[in-house]
Amino acid sequence: MPSRNFRRSARGLFALGVVAGLVVGCSGGGSARRTVAIVATRDACSPARIVVKAGERVAFEIKNESSGDREFEGIEGTKIEETLVPAGRTRTINYTVPESEQSLKVKCYVPGGPTTLIEIVVSGSVTDEGGRRPFKTTKSPNATVNVHLDSFVVKPDVTSAPAGPIKFIATNDHGTHVHEIAVLRIRDDGSLQNAGEIEDIDPRRSGDVVLDLPKGKYRLACLIVPGEAGSTVDHYQSGMHVDFEVR
Repeated sequence: MPSRNFRRSARGLFALGVVAGLVVGCSGGGSARRTVAIVATRDACSPARIVVKAGERVAFEIKNESSGDREFEGIEGTKIEETLVPAGRTRTINYTVPESEQSLKVKCYVPGGPTTLIEIVVSGSVTDEGGRRPFKTTKSPNATVNVHLDSFVVKPDVTSAPAGPIKFIATNDHGTHVHEIAVLRIRDDGSLQNAGEIEDIDPRRSGDVVLDLPKGKYRLACLIVPGEAGSTVDHYQSGMHVDFEVR
């Protein structure tokens, strides 16, 4: 839900608990933090979803390009204090993602006016870089799912697969757009957990990943957002996702 520096997420979505090191300022945090850019315009804030890792240290850099004040704060238990971002200014909130996987949501809004809800996808943890991953596996797959991607549709050749190691092969059929495929596990509370993905699939190219998945409901989605891979649109919000079952 990712090794790229942009995100994502939620490309819908989640993780929460005790917050460490929350700092509001005018510049980014320490060099160990990953900067996550958020832009507020007259009508909305973007991106609408961001991907982080459990335990990751990030700096939300909020740039207000509108002519009026904007505010940024955590909701539904997300412990990010309300921060005012004046017109034409930038504010940075340093934040450490909790280790527990619960819902993480923030809102970016005009005081008394329009609100953008930003969903946070927690994909694995910072310790996963050492090789331990919750779903990715080197086991031989007992099923293969071929997924074709186009703008803006996700077309698997089957709608379900048996639990256990599953090989996902994703092919980007579009001639110019970069796509990706994320396998999102739908939790009982409706939140999404990124179980694994194939990132940045170039036009007319393919990629694959093997994930050891338990039974449950999933969603196959492209989570590319504006500003990523040359895109000007949010692929998920454009309908590029489909539900999938592991039985």
